[in-house]
Amino acid sequence: MIGDSNSKFPEQLGALGVERRFLKGDHIFRVGEAIGNCYFILNGTVKIYIDHENGRRSILDFASGGSWLGELSLFCEEDYIKENQAVEDAVCLEFNLGKLRRICKEDAKVSYYFASNISKKLMARSGRMSEYLNYSLEKRLAGFILEHQQGGKYNLSHTDVSEYLNVSYRHVLYVMKKFCNEGLIAKEKGYRIVNEKRLKEISDSGV
Repeated sequence: MIGDSNSKFPEQLGALGVERRFLKGDHIFRVGEAIGNCYFILNGTVKIYIDHENGRRSILDFASGGSWLGELSLFCEEDYIKENQAVEDAVCLEFNLGKLRRICKEDAKVSYYFASNISKKLMARSGRMSEYLNYSLEKRLAGFILEHQQGGKYNLSHTDVSEYLNVSYRHVLYVMKKFCNEGLIAKEKGYRIVNEKRLKEISDSGV
């Protein structure tokens, strides 16, 4: 099994994965490309987004360690491939899609594992859409920092975060400065979490 947080990762998949490294800025999937592999992220962060015809960009998700990329293609042919780009150096296990499909057909437990992961991902995205309408940016940003920090460090760009949370760059910058002034985080080549307990209290608040 791969790590404590991924205790349900099927052991039989581990031997099939080939380690791949993506540097910051590298694309894993591009629009128009056929998907032949899917990836399990060991560490690093990848943004998943769509560029619209009007020039605007929608960031659908940020995937970090323990997340899958491209696994939806195990069960259906995607009509529109979303862009996947590393926003920091990432290490993944690469799996051949055809081989995984065969395993899913032969092993109900593996198939259920992937179906459960996809369901949780969809429910998480639905929950975030609800938060956009009902909660403050302070609450959402505190939770976002905790979710995407690595080893107490948080390095995602304000531009990406503002697009993802559907708020202005200036609003994100204002709240980040507020968190710094309150001693919750410190600016250090990105940010270092200083008071994780207080960030969690804000994230769990009902405002």
